[in-house]
Amino acid sequence: MQMKTRSSLVFLFFTLVPGLFAQQLTLNQILDSYYKAGNFDKLQKVNSIIMTGNIVQQDLMPVKIVRVRPDKYMMQFDVADLTAYQVYDGQTAWMTTPWTGKAAPQVMPPERATDMKNRADIDGILFNWKEKGHSLELAGKDTVDGRIAYKIKVIRKDGGIEYNIIDTATFMLQKRISFRKAGGKEVTIENFYRDYRKVDGIPFAFIVETNNAGRINEIQLETVELNRTVDLKSFTMPEKK
Repeated sequence: MQMKTRSSLVFLFFTLVPGLFAQQLTLNQILDSYYKAGNFDKLQKVNSIIMTGNIVQQDLMPVKIVRVRPDKYMMQFDVADLTAYQVYDGQTAWMTTPWTGKAAPQVMPPERATDMKNRADIDGILFNWKEKGHSLELAGKDTVDGRIAYKIKVIRKDGGIEYNIIDTATFMLQKRISFRKAGGKEVTIENFYRDYRKVDGIPFAFIVETNNAGRINEIQLETVELNRTVDLKSFTMPEKK
């Protein structure tokens, strides 16, 4: 009986081990699966993305996000019936803060400008990362919403470090961890990507939750439109009056 049990265990071990080793993917294998899951072949043909929805933070704030290749980004949102802008025109990042009583546009500080430049990349930081001057390494695994995920460490060209966390089953981006200086201190920013839906065959996260040093808000998208004509002049910082 013991011999049979032992033989059964040995058989079970050699049956399971190949499957276990098959799950130990390399960084390149994970990235290839990520590109395939995100339909990056088709995303390369997208020149503009227009998203509309709401920012949920105590109240609902209507939001519109526009991305245009190459490297243009605009977020337009309403705060107490006042419209504010956060924009990167490919060279300069600027914003308006009308709720402070200052309506004039102003150039963003360097740390915020870096974040805006990263947002403007339609393909995201993991695509063509070598050409962009970044370094990547596999940093083990993490858990997001109870699901196992691969943790990829990114050392950006600008010297900043962030982590992109990709689901082991769907190979979709589930979480991004980045760091920013605020008030002389480094704060951790966590972005969670949920409710993926396909638009023209390309998956987009319709819910993005942001935890900025304990301040939590959520963007809930209602529409995503691709390849619409966008007036590029809208990204230019207006002259101060």
